[in-house]
Amino acid sequence: MSSKSFPDPDAITIEENNDTLKVMSWNLWWKFEDYLERQKLIFSEIEKLTPDIMCFQEVWEEEDESQADKIASLLGYEFVYGKSFDFDGVAFGNAIISKYPIQDHSVNYMAAEQKYDEKRLLLHAQILYKEMNLDIMCTHLNYKYEHQHVREDQVKYILKYISNLKKSKFPVILCGDFNADPNSDEIRMITGHRKPVEEIVLRDSWNMTNPESLGFTWSNKNRYAKKTLESDRRIDYIFVGKAGSKGLGHPLSTILVGTDKNNNRFPSDHFGIMTHLAG
Repeated sequence: MSSKSFPDPDAITIEENNDTLKVMSWNLWWKFEDYLERQKLIFSEIEKLTPDIMCFQEVWEEEDESQADKIASLLGYEFVYGKSFDFDGVAFGNAIISKYPIQDHSVNYMAAEQKYDEKRLLLHAQILYKEMNLDIMCTHLNYKYEHQHVREDQVKYILKYISNLKKSKFPVILCGDFNADPNSDEIRMITGHRKPVEEIVLRDSWNMTNPESLGFTWSNKNRYAKKTLESDRRIDYIFVGKAGSKGLGHPLSTILVGTDKNNNRFPSDHFGIMTHLAG
C-alpha cells in the first residue's frame, strides 16, 4: 500500500495579513417614529464603525434631500438609490453607499401578483475594489408572515439574477432585510439547504462567524420592535458567495449594529449587522 497522501483540493488558506472589507446591512426604518432623533443615532453608529460598504433598507428620499446622500457625505462616500414607492410624498427605498468607486448600478423590480405587490426591488451596484469588480446587492422582501410564497419567488428571482452575473475574483455579496428566519424555506433556498436555484449557494455570514449565537435583529429588547407583539427573530442578513483565492471574501467576524439606546431611543426598529470579509 502506498504511503503517499494527497492535498485537499477544496482547502483554502486565508492570508494572515489580508486586509478586511467591512460590509454593513441595516433597515433604517424610514421616517417613522422619532426619526430626527433616531437619525442622529444612526449617523453616530456609522461614524463609529466606519464601514466600507453599506446596504440600507427603508431609506427616505425627498425632492431636496436624501438620507443616503446625508450618510454618504458624512464619510465622503458614493451612493446609489432605488425607490420602491412614495409614502405620503416621501420616497421609500434601498441604498448602497461605498467608500470605493461605484462603476455601475441597476434597480430591478420583483413583480408579484397585485394583492401581494409591495414594490420590492433588488438594487445592484458594481464596485471597483482593488482593481476587481465587486458585485453587491441590497434587497428588502415582503414583510407579512403569510407572504412566504411571495418571498420564495423573490429569492428565486434574486438567485437567477446572480447566476447571470459575470464571474469575478471577489465573491458576490447579497444584503438585506429578508423578513424570514434562518430555517425558513426561502432562506434555506439561498444557503443550499433546499434545492438551489441555478446552483447558486451563498454563505450566511452570521452563522459562519457566530454559530452558537441567535443574533436576533428583530428583538423585544428594542422598544420599537416590542410594540408589534412579535417574537424575536433573525431576519437581516449578509450573504456571501464561496471564498475566492487565498480566502478572498470569506467572513471573519460579524457583529450586531445599533443595539445601544439613548434616552430610550434606538437608532431603528431593527438591529443591523456588519461583517468583516477577508479582502
